[in-house]
Amino acid sequence: MNKLFKVAVLGGGASGLLAATELLTGDSALLGREVAILERNDRLGKKLVATGNGQGNLSNAKLSSTNYSGAADFISAFIEQFNKINPVSYLNKLGIVTEKDEAGRIYPVSRQASSVLDILRQYLESKNCTAITGFKAISVKPCADGFKIVSEKGDIITAQKVIIAAGGKAAKQFGTDGSAYSLLTEFSHKLTPLYPSLVQLKTEKELIKGLKGIKHNVALQLFDCEKLIKFATGDLLFTDFGVSGNAVFKISDKIQTLQNPILIIDFVPNFSEPELKNILINRKKQGYIPTRELLNGIVHKKLGETIYKLCNNDIDKTAKTVKSFALKIVGTLGFDYAQTTKGGINTHDINPETYESKLQKGIYVVGEILDVDGECGGYNLTFAFTSGIAAAKAVKAAFIENK
Repeated sequence: MNKLFKVAVLGGGASGLLAATELLTGDSALLGREVAILERNDRLGKKLVATGNGQGNLSNAKLSSTNYSGAADFISAFIEQFNKINPVSYLNKLGIVTEKDEAGRIYPVSRQASSVLDILRQYLESKNCTAITGFKAISVKPCADGFKIVSEKGDIITAQKVIIAAGGKAAKQFGTDGSAYSLLTEFSHKLTPLYPSLVQLKTEKELIKGLKGIKHNVALQLFDCEKLIKFATGDLLFTDFGVSGNAVFKISDKIQTLQNPILIIDFVPNFSEPELKNILINRKKQGYIPTRELLNGIVHKKLGETIYKLCNNDIDKTAKTVKSFALKIVGTLGFDYAQTTKGGINTHDINPETYESKLQKGIYVVGEILDVDGECGGYNLTFAFTSGIAAAKAVKAAFIENK
């Protein structure tokens, strides 16, 4: 195989699919035969289908720079682009009908991420876009026609411009194993430290025996020794190895750099400790509720029984424990179970308006491979969509300028 294209998009995930879609859209659209998506998996969009537990949490109506980690100036530029592009409206125009829930999370009305992929693939097929699966790029080198892209199998694609949307290191079952970073470090791009983010935490197990499967709406405080590192609210789910859930995901990116991480869980964030103590005292006075069940109806029954055993029928200690249940964190489940990657290609060498490399003209870098990561709730897909569209717009503009 040796083919020449105007643009090669490396990666058929969220950012790559939207980049290809934008390349083939509008008055300055390229022809389908001029654009190739190169995907290492046997089909496009495998990770996109899994997003939001398969429901497709595409974005969030409550979005600001505070939802992201990375270089502040780069994130500010992204937020400006997001406001101009409006990726949700963009998807709506493609025929993807969306709705938002009470938390501001935006989903397809079908609650099926696969339906989003279906429509994107159908659009690209209608434009005769070339999609080459089973193509794992191992090198991108400048050549007379632009760039020569070589696959692991020895196949060669040549393209005038390249959009690298190959993902990070999280969830290698989707083909994102971190190997794509080398495509850019070969051009002297720097790689920041990599950590699993939006990932389950491993904790000490003795205190949570028998609680697997119990979910609670909580407030969390992450401490390193006595220093507060981060605060979060949302769902917490007990597992056989520790804790999971949205609240846990929000603080998970901080764990790897801490010396002695401790999780403090508040199971009743809408009540103060004195209020809870008074409730327990009044329940005990009424006499008909067994002491071991004083927390029944306040927290999950099994959790209440666990706390009762810890506190030896001491109401002061019980109220304090419900409000500040301490768990020592011993690690995370790692990149294989993480939803996204914290860290990546340093954005200092990426143009924040066009996503073009400052070190190699004609190379554009988008999505999770960059050192930008968002909170749980559709924020990472929003960055993937926005950066993919913005880069494709810049590529089309560059072709017009060079005519």
